[in-house]
Amino acid sequence: MNRPMHKSWKSGLILFLMLFSLTADAQNVRISSAVNKNNITDKDVLLFTVTIEGVSDFPEIPPPESQDFVLISGPSQSSSIQIVNGQMTASKTVSWQIAPTRTGKLTINPTSVKYRGKTYSTEPVTVIVTTASTSQQQSSPPSPASTRPSASPPTDSRDNDVFLKAVVPKTTVYKGEELVVSFDLYYRNVRTFGRKKLPDARGFWREEFPAPNQPAITTETVNGGSYRKATIQQIALFATTTGELTIDPMVIDCEVIQSSRQRRSIFDDFFEDSFFDDPFFSNTKIVTIQSAPLRIQVRPLPEKGQPASFSGAVGKFKIESNIDHSQIKQDQALTLSYKISGSGNINALKLTPLVLPNSVEVFEPKIDKKIDNTGGTIDGSVTYEYVLIPRRAGQLQIPAIQFSYFDPQTETYQQLATRTFNLKISGDDNARADRNIGLSKTEISLLGQDIRFIMRENRGWRKIESTVFNEVWFWVLNCISLSVLISSIGLRWWSDKLQGNLAFARRRQAWSRWQIRWRNLQSKSGAEINADFFAQLDQALVSYIADRLGLPIAGLGPKEIEQALKQRGIDAELLEKVVSLLKRLNEVRFLPGMVTSADPPALLTACQEIVARLSKVI
Repeated sequence: MNRPMHKSWKSGLILFLMLFSLTADAQNVRISSAVNKNNITDKDVLLFTVTIEGVSDFPEIPPPESQDFVLISGPSQSSSIQIVNGQMTASKTVSWQIAPTRTGKLTINPTSVKYRGKTYSTEPVTVIVTTASTSQQQSSPPSPASTRPSASPPTDSRDNDVFLKAVVPKTTVYKGEELVVSFDLYYRNVRTFGRKKLPDARGFWREEFPAPNQPAITTETVNGGSYRKATIQQIALFATTTGELTIDPMVIDCEVIQSSRQRRSIFDDFFEDSFFDDPFFSNTKIVTIQSAPLRIQVRPLPEKGQPASFSGAVGKFKIESNIDHSQIKQDQALTLSYKISGSGNINALKLTPLVLPNSVEVFEPKIDKKIDNTGGTIDGSVTYEYVLIPRRAGQLQIPAIQFSYFDPQTETYQQLATRTFNLKISGDDNARADRNIGLSKTEISLLGQDIRFIMRENRGWRKIESTVFNEVWFWVLNCISLSVLISSIGLRWWSDKLQGNLAFARRRQAWSRWQIRWRNLQSKSGAEINADFFAQLDQALVSYIADRLGLPIAGLGPKEIEQALKQRGIDAELLEKVVSLLKRLNEVRFLPGMVTSADPPALLTACQEIVARLSKVI
């Protein structure tokens, strides 16, 4: 009788503390904006950052607004949650890359965010933009093209035997629409070439296709002359603003073979042999060429027929949803996932926020983006994975999520919707009570010895001191029963704690998960090592630290781990080793050319030592 009242009292107290915490959060909301540089040239790219603190659930932060800047890329997001002395503080940082459209004293307007009925705004940011000097405009990385000792110095003049052409399928696109730019090299006698400078595409988000090592070569006639043609580079551009935008030239260095022999005497007939016509014996010169700039007209997306759920996706997409349980007990976790896939600007895909009753605890989603640039277009997917914990028994409906995108081929908006999930949440109070009521078979067998009937006949007398309590088997049996009962209660408590406290479960299982991943990678260390091996090792180490500290894995990098370990008071020497190891793993992941045969076992050993030391202090 007292159990439901006790539980409702605890639930009311928790609800009161949550409401008090949320009210306190709303009173301490802080939002700020900043740039990495306040003095730049008109050729520079600026990093604009907005930070919001003191909230329990993060609102959507809009991009910067200014007529004097265009959006280059973004947003890039990171968030952190800290609990110090029982006080929880959370912050979210969003950054964009922007470029100026003119010189002078420019202003980025305040960024406003609505949170629980109130509007919070940043201060305006002022940036001074000057004209880049000639030396700054002409500075470029050194040419990677290989040259012979006999090659002449590089020149910037256009050569009639080689030129570079930028090709687009169309010159008018919608904002956010994918535009594939191909750079075709036309030549007659070129030995090697090297990419010197990729085009600056201000006002576009850029994705590069892998450059072919051996591009396909065809023959084409241009202005009456026959040329060999090779597509040496392709990039996909997505306009982030409207109006007329310019795609700057691509610059390459070419080693052009020159024909320098002229007939000067009768002895030249002796050298008229195909052996001496080999390119190895020819002189070469380095010619720097560039494509012509392209002007692209970007149209705004039509406002007519634009759905309320539209968030800027342009291309062709589909959405899928999945849930791992349709029936579950209260206070147990379930996983809900949404996957948006298709062709277009994958980095711009956003999911409508999940709206659920207050009786369901929703954790911050794990967002996984995958981009495939191996085809003729940019394909990929974005997956949102939520962890939900229903706190109340009954029927739970997870409503459908609306997703819409603009199809530039049909010039219409397309609306999609996920499934509606109906879940049955069962309470387990009665089940727990039933497990605690009743007697074991051994205890029932002893009931006949506790109550004695009066015997009318004398069937033989026993000594008074000769009772069951003097028997060894009685005490052995009771000890076994007591041990089983205590073990059952302990096992049930442990199971309930693991199911009801995800952070505790992650912390307890972190070491075993690490050991499984480490042994799996150790078995692969003798085989051929690729970037995926180091990616798995980095993920295993980051996952272990995140599980021990109770941090979300999404967006967790060396800086976030360093900050979290500092708050735990980790020894400076150990902290430095952890950060250095994480940075080293990132280097070998993205720079496979730096990897030696000794790196895999050395990094495996270093990770095992770091984990062993961390397990003692976190």
